[in-house]
Amino acid sequence: MQNIQEQAIQTYQNNLSFFQKNFPDVYTKIDLLSQAIETNQYKENYSLEYKNDYFDILDVNTGHYLYGNSSIELAIKAAKEMNLKKNEGVIETFYNYNFTSKAVELANNEDPTVSEFVLTAPIVHFTTNLIDKNKSTMKQIYKFIFFGVGLGVHLRKICNKLDAYMYFIVENNLEIFRLSLFVTDYSLLAKGGELYFSIMEDEDTFKNSFEKFYHNSFIRNNYIKYSLFYPEYKEKIASIQKFIVTQSNMTYQQNKLLLKNIKVLNTIKEEYKFFNISKHYKNTPFSNRPVILVAAGPSLNKEIEWLKKNAPYSIIVALFMTLPILDKYNIKPDIVIHVDENLDVIDVTMDKIRNKALTKDSLFFLSPSIECSHFFPLTSKDKIYVFEDRTRYRFNKGFLEAFSVGEISYALTLLWDTHEIYLLGLDLALDSKTKQTHAQGHESAENKNDLVNIQESDSVSLRGSELYIKGNFTDTVSTTPLFDMSRIMINTFTKKYKQEHQKIYNLNNGAYFIDTIAKKSHEIDLSQTNKVKNENLTLEIEEFYNIHASDTMDKDEKLALYERVKDALHKKELILDFANQKSPSIEQFQNSFNNTAEQLITTPSNKFNELAQIYIIYLENIGGYIGDFFNTSNINNPKRNIKHFQKIIATQFLKIVDKYIEGLKEIDV
Repeated sequence: MQNIQEQAIQTYQNNLSFFQKNFPDVYTKIDLLSQAIETNQYKENYSLEYKNDYFDILDVNTGHYLYGNSSIELAIKAAKEMNLKKNEGVIETFYNYNFTSKAVELANNEDPTVSEFVLTAPIVHFTTNLIDKNKSTMKQIYKFIFFGVGLGVHLRKICNKLDAYMYFIVENNLEIFRLSLFVTDYSLLAKGGELYFSIMEDEDTFKNSFEKFYHNSFIRNNYIKYSLFYPEYKEKIASIQKFIVTQSNMTYQQNKLLLKNIKVLNTIKEEYKFFNISKHYKNTPFSNRPVILVAAGPSLNKEIEWLKKNAPYSIIVALFMTLPILDKYNIKPDIVIHVDENLDVIDVTMDKIRNKALTKDSLFFLSPSIECSHFFPLTSKDKIYVFEDRTRYRFNKGFLEAFSVGEISYALTLLWDTHEIYLLGLDLALDSKTKQTHAQGHESAENKNDLVNIQESDSVSLRGSELYIKGNFTDTVSTTPLFDMSRIMINTFTKKYKQEHQKIYNLNNGAYFIDTIAKKSHEIDLSQTNKVKNENLTLEIEEFYNIHASDTMDKDEKLALYERVKDALHKKELILDFANQKSPSIEQFQNSFNNTAEQLITTPSNKFNELAQIYIIYLENIGGYIGDFFNTSNINNPKRNIKHFQKIIATQFLKIVDKYIEGLKEIDV
């Protein structure tokens, strides 16, 4: 027994050294808990017990054992159940699309900006016709997740059997994880594969930890196998599914980004004014008057009379999609913001605005990927300002990147040095009674009574799933993964841009935002502390914008544009070389593809490169299908299929670079 104790202590010491050197964040948590236990500041809930030749964990409060039987035998059983099947114990990271031969033929003749499927359909069609996931098996497992550690005995057995490349180890209970350090030598696990840890993390931190694991060698994300130690950790699987469907490649496809680049270049050519959003301003026209940020959530309808009453005493920053509602109540916005380049949505909203003169004095802030002339019925070119979000052509003017216009508008009001911000209609949650997503009259208003709870579903969709988060006025509110992405970004912008003197009041019966003040509208009367605004205020804001905006590229930006042309031509040569390479085996084809893909996503001179970003998104979208081809056992006629697949991939790569070069030619560099 003494030898067992000495060995356990030695294993623990080895682990402390291993974590201190390789995972300092995890080590710090362990060390703090150990100190608290030693100084009697923390009462242990679990104890490590050795009985009948195996270790177990005793819950000192209930007297129950975690294992109850031999932890070694249970680990052997868990390892035995592990297999290379694609339809058991896996998290799929790509959608199971199916395309007919006719659909592929149409895609082959379409412009790559028309639809996300133009560039993906040929690849999906090829792999799904060749591989049946219900019958085929993987050659090996690249990525594996352990949901729950216990004492880690099953980790060793499973790792020895699978020999995966990467492991993501998740454990919510720090005290149990600390006990596993006496039993399992994690440094030995690290010799078999790259390790990632999530130990006692909140949801946002867990997301960051998972994304590091997920994005490393993303071509190997085709099927992520897992082991579920605790049944209640199924909620972690749901969280991961939510994270996956909210990745940028899922929410903003390569065709949209490719088209955005072309439109931004055209806006630059037409010499619209780019406002500098690279800094936080001081003492602006926004510093001395409250701003009401008007979004289109359900709370807007409920508080519209309050808005009408307080509008004369504040600066109204309104999302474009709220204009039909503001028009109905004759509320004039001072600033209008829009970033969605979908012209159909713009036109439908425009048609609902009866009084086009409502915004004749308003200043418009738009994404340069929008055809700004579409707003001329409401304003003139000299009152339009643009700012980049997903591109960096005017990089000296800064950029803002987010999921939707709501959080971008919030970030802008912070950067303009607004001292007092009132959030109205920025619910990012469903109406508690009607389940409405937006205010009545908004183009995207939907009823969501048919949502599927994210914890009860095997899959997660951006709009079709429901989850519960902390509410502004209530303990919880119902929302969707898409809204939750925006909530997280709101909090990110608060941490990044909000300064101590800025006060944010959340008036919505929706999501809670960090560092904001929940306030009922009836408690606020802006007329008590502010005079009625006049036209001089608009002139002051316009002067402020004009001072910090320019309509021409500077010398550095023009040089960077020239470098983009050179890089695009170089990438095209790489693709042509890839198309002509001979690969007699799948392994050689994989190496050829990996080398080409790595160079396509490489940013020259460590600078931001839009073309590389387009390829990253595209490769993340097709990576699961291509990885499945590489990792499927016993593919029929591999030599013939390799040649055909290589041609398909190269064709899609060329479509992207050719379209990108076409856009660059619009500007004389």
